[in-house]
Amino acid sequence: MSSVCTTIPSALSPSGAGWYWYLRVGAFCQHPIVGLQVRRTDKVGTEAAFHAVDEYIAWVEHWFAIESLKQGKQLKKRIFIATDDPKVVVEAKEKYKDYEIFADPSIATSAQMSSRYSDDSLFGVITDIRMLSKCDYLVCTFSSQVCRLAYELMQVDRGDAASWFHSLDDIYYYGGQQGHEQEVIISHTPSNEREIELRVGDVVGVAGNHWDGFSKGRNSRTGQVGLYPSYKVKEKWRIVDFPSYPNVKV
Repeated sequence: MSSVCTTIPSALSPSGAGWYWYLRVGAFCQHPIVGLQVRRTDKVGTEAAFHAVDEYIAWVEHWFAIESLKQGKQLKKRIFIATDDPKVVVEAKEKYKDYEIFADPSIATSAQMSSRYSDDSLFGVITDIRMLSKCDYLVCTFSSQVCRLAYELMQVDRGDAASWFHSLDDIYYYGGQQGHEQEVIISHTPSNEREIELRVGDVVGVAGNHWDGFSKGRNSRTGQVGLYPSYKVKEKWRIVDFPSYPNVKV
């Protein structure tokens, strides 16, 4: 992976200290670069919908256009692809000739179902997560724990990475969290059978944001499950008092 700034030949090899050194300090030589995490294989059709490479690139184009305006110059478009489907890398390189594309096909191959639980696959997914977290922006599906982990590492490195990603499906969540709830601020009358009724004050359990102006959820008052306009609700925060320990000297 020539995009990694390292002079250690074995940096990407699980055998030896080089790999651990790389995980701690490895980074891309040139920026900006956008990370794409494309989850396929067992995820599609069970936990998540199929998303074409073009969908990811549309948001990459959007980000580079904005960044080019901010910096007052046309930026070189670079992407790093982490995937469990080697065909994704091939497709991207064939379609997007104006991009500089970085990927490790051997990691994608090791992530196939037949070898996913091998040591090589484990080292590969850890490497992908680390490299994704070092990108300037992420385009992925938050239904995948790989991308959520990369986003969480971004938070560790930078403090607040809330504006440095776009998820094509889920909003952020972590396993075992309390239910994500929203409170209705504008009533809604369904316009078709897919939508649900909302009244001001209703509490909705969020199932996901469809990124087209609508979210899906369950109205706790009626028990209905369906779509509703995202702008007609607000977050229902759980506010917890945190002791200040005024007698403790710092």
